[in-house]
Amino acid sequence: MSEVVQEEKKIQGQVWNIIDQNRVLGFSDAVFAFAATLLVLKIDLPQEMRMQFTTNFSAVFTTLWPQYLANIISFLVIGYYWLNHHAIFGLLKRFNATIVWMNLVFLIFLSFLPFPVDLFGDHPTIAGIVVFYSVSLSLVGFLLAIMWWYASGKHRLIQKTMSSKERNYYLTRTLVAPCVFLLSAALVFIDTRVAQVSWIFVIIGILLVNKLFDIKHISEMDKNLL
Repeated sequence: MSEVVQEEKKIQGQVWNIIDQNRVLGFSDAVFAFAATLLVLKIDLPQEMRMQFTTNFSAVFTTLWPQYLANIISFLVIGYYWLNHHAIFGLLKRFNATIVWMNLVFLIFLSFLPFPVDLFGDHPTIAGIVVFYSVSLSLVGFLLAIMWWYASGKHRLIQKTMSSKERNYYLTRTLVAPCVFLLSAALVFIDTRVAQVSWIFVIIGILLVNKLFDIKHISEMDKNLL
């Protein structure tokens, strides 16, 4: 009986290795690409402005600038999440059903991002929409951090030799953007412009994390991902 159980576990492990190699990362990259591409497709020129586009380009461009800004910010954030997703999954030495389902939930919320981006682009000064936009970006980042916390906890899915400094570095780096966006949601009730300016702290936060962990260029931790 024990031999049968061991054989079943062996087969299950082989199945998850196949999923790891042929499905999970490719599917994840496709969803990232879809979300980033959809941001651009959501930029639309209203019918009433099309006649003015050739005669008064500057005025039309100024009117649409909030949409461009929303897409630039969101594209950079999605790219930031993609880099962290790439780093985290590159460090996984094995997969299980839990991490696959966690990744699917993460991708569901990632694919949802173009909707709050579109709302924010159309109404960048409405407090409720800015909060919705900030919380949406924050939630995606926290889901990614939770995946790494699960995978790295007790070296569950990573190599046993990885130090606590390395594990903490990836967790802290992943948490920078979601924490900034979550805090900015509170600043919305002071002024929506203050909340939007606070997003610059994502860049500052990443630089501080690299300094804290003594990361000057591409770290020793990331070399194996190139």
